[in-house]
Amino acid sequence: MDQVTQHRSNESTGRGATWLMALALIGFALLMFRQILAPDCCLFSTDDNIGSVAGSKSILPQAFFGAWGDTPYLGNGGKFMPHSWAYLLVWLLPVKMYINWVHALDLIIASFFSVLFMREQKAGWASIALGLLTAFWLGSNLTLTYAGHLGKYGVLMLASVALYCISRALARQPSLLWGILAGGAIGFMFLEQPDVALFFGFILGAYALFLAVRQGRANGTWVKSAIALSLMGGIGLLISASSTLSSYAFNVKGAVSMQTESPKANWDFATQWSWPPDECIDFIAPGYMGWRSGEPAGPYWGRMGRSAGWEQTRQGFMNFKLENQYLGAIPILLALFAVLMATAGIRNRNDPRNTPNDTEDAERRAEIIFWGCVAVVTLLLAFGKFFPLYALFYKLPMVSSIRNPNKFLHIFQLALGILAAYGLDGLLCRWKGKIRM
Repeated sequence: MDQVTQHRSNESTGRGATWLMALALIGFALLMFRQILAPDCCLFSTDDNIGSVAGSKSILPQAFFGAWGDTPYLGNGGKFMPHSWAYLLVWLLPVKMYINWVHALDLIIASFFSVLFMREQKAGWASIALGLLTAFWLGSNLTLTYAGHLGKYGVLMLASVALYCISRALARQPSLLWGILAGGAIGFMFLEQPDVALFFGFILGAYALFLAVRQGRANGTWVKSAIALSLMGGIGLLISASSTLSSYAFNVKGAVSMQTESPKANWDFATQWSWPPDECIDFIAPGYMGWRSGEPAGPYWGRMGRSAGWEQTRQGFMNFKLENQYLGAIPILLALFAVLMATAGIRNRNDPRNTPNDTEDAERRAEIIFWGCVAVVTLLLAFGKFFPLYALFYKLPMVSSIRNPNKFLHIFQLALGILAAYGLDGLLCRWKGKIRM
């Protein structure tokens, strides 16, 4: 068999395996959400409950262009809903179907694009499976379904789409078409929930810049990479600008202003939901700090959500948490293994055990170091008021008007999943005698 035929055979096999993985994801989602397969069951969520969704549906599609809402007492004038993924699904699907399956659908799509992304990195199927399970089907990214928070799931899905598009746009031969698609995914991400999208946007932007510089230095594609970057930013801004500025002006900024004009009180309000560092034990010990607030079988007894001065005044929240952050010791150890092997590879670039394809190995090491930095930085930012880094981040424009640093845990979990996939892939390659890092 000649090389061309072999290459086509490998591509066909790879496509078949990718679609098989897609079917496996659907089956896994049905297993995870099997309780709502019963005809009379409806998924319970606190914020995005069936009543609020039904109210939104009643004024669609008119609200895509601005509409009068008659469901509240005396009505609600000037109701506008962006052409977002979530609202399009609300309009198109029956309310009960939407409530029951939107979380699963978002997680399936996010997982599928993470498969495509990791295949671009030449990861094995077992590694990809571990990575997507860690990134999307554990911890806050799964258990927050109890609270609803549909915007976060839309952001998570579109961030995964954007990540894959960025990797294609800034490959060895930059692609302007993929740059346009990446910009579209980023723009629509901001229509879901602007504050979480902004946090993801920082990371996606850093990754795009990282790839552009790497490819520019390696292949001299500075001009085309710069154009691809410009397309991403320009199209993302074009799609999201109006909705993001409107949300900032009327919702986030207004909410903080109504609280108080005191800088300290604003800080306390913005950082109330900071992740306490000592509660990282929940990453490897499920339910150690309790499952969630109000759970009879294991009420949350930690400090997240505690109101400032509660110890002295007993006023406000003692704590409040509706999700669980368990990720597992194995993915965390594999993520650490990936980072250790990558840093060892950088220090021992001339080690004779390295594979002949030094360029591919160097790129993989750089990817691991990048995502290792993302994991560390986002975890430290999630600590919020409990660690000095967030005080610096808080000084950036618009950031002071965003609540809850624990939202960075969504990005931390995604980065950890990618690192765990690299770690398992490296471990399996070493076991097979192929040094990949």
